[in-house]
Amino acid sequence: MIVLTLAMLRARWRQAVGLFLLAGLACAGVALAPVYLARTEEGIVAAEVAAARSEERTMLAAATVESNNAGTIDEGFERDGARLLDAPGYTRVFSASFVAQPAERPEVFLDGTRQVTYRDDVCEHVTLVSGRCLMGLGDAVLTEETARRAGVRLGDPLALAASSYKPGTSTFVPAGLPGYLTVVGIVRPVASPYWGRGTSDGVVYVDRRTLDGFERPSELQTFDAFPQPGAIRAATLPRLRAWLAQAEAGTGGEIGSGRAEIGLGALLDRIDAARAAAREPVPFAAVPVALLGCAVLVFAVATGARAGRFEHGIVALRGARRTGRWWLAAAEPAVPVLAGGLTGSLIAGAGVPAALAYGTALAAAAVLAGAVVAVRAISAPLSDLLRRVDRRGARWRSATFDVMVWLLAAVAVAHFHTSGDSVYGVAPLAPALLMLAVALLAARAMPVVAAGVAASALHRGRPVAALAALRLARQPSGRRLLTVLVVAVALLGFATTGVAVAAVTQDARADAAVGASRVLSLAPVTRQRLLAATRGADSQARHAMAVVPLTDDLLAVDAPRLPAVAVWHPSYAEVSLPDLARALHPSPAAPPATVRGDTVAFDITAVRLDGLSPDLTARLAPLDGAPGIEVRLGALQPGRRVYAAAAACAAGCRLAVLQVRLPATAGQAVTLTLHAPPARDWRAPQDGTVTAAPDGVTFALRATGRADAGLLRPAGVPDRIPVVSTGPAPPPVPPDIFDPVAPVATARALPRLGTHGALIDLEYADRLAVDSGLAEHAEVWLAPGTPQSVVDALVAAGLTVTGERTLAGERALLGRSGGALGMRYALLAGIAAVVLGAAALLVTALGAGTAGWADLVALRRQGVPARVTRRVEPVATLSLVAVALVAGTAAAAVAWFAIGRYLPAVDPAAVPPFTPMLLALGGSAVVLGTIALVRPRS
Repeated sequence: MIVLTLAMLRARWRQAVGLFLLAGLACAGVALAPVYLARTEEGIVAAEVAAARSEERTMLAAATVESNNAGTIDEGFERDGARLLDAPGYTRVFSASFVAQPAERPEVFLDGTRQVTYRDDVCEHVTLVSGRCLMGLGDAVLTEETARRAGVRLGDPLALAASSYKPGTSTFVPAGLPGYLTVVGIVRPVASPYWGRGTSDGVVYVDRRTLDGFERPSELQTFDAFPQPGAIRAATLPRLRAWLAQAEAGTGGEIGSGRAEIGLGALLDRIDAARAAAREPVPFAAVPVALLGCAVLVFAVATGARAGRFEHGIVALRGARRTGRWWLAAAEPAVPVLAGGLTGSLIAGAGVPAALAYGTALAAAAVLAGAVVAVRAISAPLSDLLRRVDRRGARWRSATFDVMVWLLAAVAVAHFHTSGDSVYGVAPLAPALLMLAVALLAARAMPVVAAGVAASALHRGRPVAALAALRLARQPSGRRLLTVLVVAVALLGFATTGVAVAAVTQDARADAAVGASRVLSLAPVTRQRLLAATRGADSQARHAMAVVPLTDDLLAVDAPRLPAVAVWHPSYAEVSLPDLARALHPSPAAPPATVRGDTVAFDITAVRLDGLSPDLTARLAPLDGAPGIEVRLGALQPGRRVYAAAAACAAGCRLAVLQVRLPATAGQAVTLTLHAPPARDWRAPQDGTVTAAPDGVTFALRATGRADAGLLRPAGVPDRIPVVSTGPAPPPVPPDIFDPVAPVATARALPRLGTHGALIDLEYADRLAVDSGLAEHAEVWLAPGTPQSVVDALVAAGLTVTGERTLAGERALLGRSGGALGMRYALLAGIAAVVLGAAALLVTALGAGTAGWADLVALRRQGVPARVTRRVEPVATLSLVAVALVAGTAAAAVAWFAIGRYLPAVDPAAVPPFTPMLLALGGSAVVLGTIALVRPRS
């Protein structure tokens, strides 16, 4: 039988080569998923490690070791610490140091001290600027910066003594006999993880013998552990996790009198989260490709078996045994399928064991399924084999299969929507089953529609169209091929839509996260200076906007500049951004009430006190950014008096509040007149009034039990600051910043804040605040195309730029996230699906043999012109491709709206862009249409 099988393969070598290539392609497509994931996860790990903070990549164990009575340092920590930080792939560096001061100075402040340090292999991690490195006892090397600040040059002697802190004076005094050193080298540290979390500034490096020669009460001993290249990779993560769990369980972060800082856990958690996000979308694309690959292989085997039914009928007619015929039918396709599958798996999955396993599994499954199909194809009654017709009962089995697929698709969709965050069971099959269900519906409808088209074409005298439609209506293989093509087109359409929507989602998230094209982070600056500098640098209000994050969900912006600078999408709110900006800042703010000098004084006449002597307090906000000042002016007395007190307002202070401290009980009233007030317009509290007086302003106050019953504020801005929030209730406002807010509009999303937060006007907030306006996290947002001169003007105005964040950088960062990378695999899988569909189309064209032309040959012999018969097969195949493109697009749409838009990396509300879908449809049409025109010579 083996010899006969080889003879059959040799006789039909074209079909064997086709199966070999098809199996290799299908198994390579399946192996693509683990290969892609392996490469993607390596990239994720590398990116996370590169972006991690130093304290997350490195480890530190430190202890202050006291000297014993003999003046020596115990070595126990050095042994224990070395064993603690023995993470796989990490290198440990030991260092010992103590604080020293010049021996000739009896007392120094902190900036006058030096750090005498021994560090393992320090000479291998510095570049010599002058001199040499450590060689003998008494040698010392310093960095360039340390030598410059200490005024030390090469060859200078150093006399240093250990220091101890003197709490009463905040100074350092000698704590041991001096040691004498010679500066033998000036060095420059080489940038390397070797330096750990420390710094080389102010450090005097010596060898271990020199360090031990100093008399010192204690020394700080540390172990820095840093990863070698390749220590943190996808393959090493399990070992690092196991080591970390063991280390944390063993010490809990404590080592005797010392401490251990291991920040690796946070880094590993982020890596695991990114890897999980990358893996999550992959099954939704990998499983359909695997099933499609197996289906295409089985389809190819079935096509060949159907073409050879007549031969097997002749063999059966001549008395061949059934087992022998089964062997021949199963072995002929099994050999090329198995060989091609193994070859494709080895080529595509080189270096990834999981890829080889998946590819081999698909090849084995295809061999078994193909054997079953081939055996069933030749097990029909002899009359059916000789007449080349399907077995009886195939129709009801096909209908049963269709119903089962439709039911399973419904179950998979329901399971997907009820499985929560973890997708398991049949949920990953939901998109593929939906596509298959639509494909089966199209295959069911095609014979009926084709028969109608054939009748209409015959009636109109179009023989080519009629014969092509009849072929589609009568051949079962056409329905099977249509099913494969519909699923292939749907997979590419689904994947293209997913990638496009994921890109739109990432861009939207980046827009919301950054807020503007460029964002400059600033050193702490007062709100007044920030506003003045920004407005001065961009006088036309086209490029720059001052921004201060007050809380995590409350942002103060220079609202009139918001439309020109912020990234805004119409979907954010029903109203336009200019309208929101006008609502936030309806009118210009009046000049602030300003007082200057070393004292503040207020000329006040108390008209009515109702027996009270309430305290009078002024809250001042220095214009230079100093902390706010609360000045107690004394108790109010009947009649006219000047209330004065010292206040550091030489540079000017803004009067935020003048407060009359009324009692907590209700009923008493206070009336006073403020003569020559620092502001013309004032705001009275609730239940109070303010009226103009001949030389000032009169306030009528009433104690109501409210804390703000006696607050007198200069006017000039709205009483209650306008706010635009993302919900009906704005987020809580810190009471020490400004008065309660007044909601003026609601938005679905806001720049920087996303779907939860609120915007207020920075100028209004500054005027209503009672502090000095120092902003710790101030920013300047820049519009696209902002010239560098604007940034230069900001710096010239005294703003210190500490960092920059760009919209393009944020989009690129999100594009490298795990979810985005996982979605991109779907596009590769969709392309592989179309290639598999094209291969199935090619196998159908080349594998049918002369049996596919028998009816056309008969028609030709009966007088049908050759120009008609030659065009029938191409027209039929192109029509099949056209139907597949339409039905595949519909299947992709059904799968997307049922499943795809709920995938983790996409926004369910995002509208799929049409251009990528049209490109995918056009590409599929070109590939499948080209293959459809390939015809064997008859």
